[in-house]
Amino acid sequence: MKFKVFFFVFFLVVFMSCTKENDSTIDGFIYSDFENNLKPDMTYDSIISQFGEPLDDIGSGIHIYVYQLTDSSEIWIGYTDKILYARHVDKNGQTIETII
Repeated sequence: MKFKVFFFVFFLVVFMSCTKENDSTIDGFIYSDFENNLKPDMTYDSIISQFGEPLDDIGSGIHIYVYQLTDSSEIWIGYTDKILYARHVDKNGQTIETII
């Protein structure tokens, strides 16, 4: 019986500690987080340091890093060896605001 309880507790602890590694919505970003902190001269490492791993990279030819905001809109950051643009977009991919 003790083994079953131990196994159950162990499984529960392991299961609870697993998180979706790439879920940038955990941070609860809002538009102003990017508007105030995203700078044109940021490197990839500084973007990751500031905002964490992007939810997705939807680019083809260039990287387009996607960060989901708490209101379900997104920030798309076009990047090669520097930031080419950053846009706040709605659920349909339509630009709401251009940040950079």
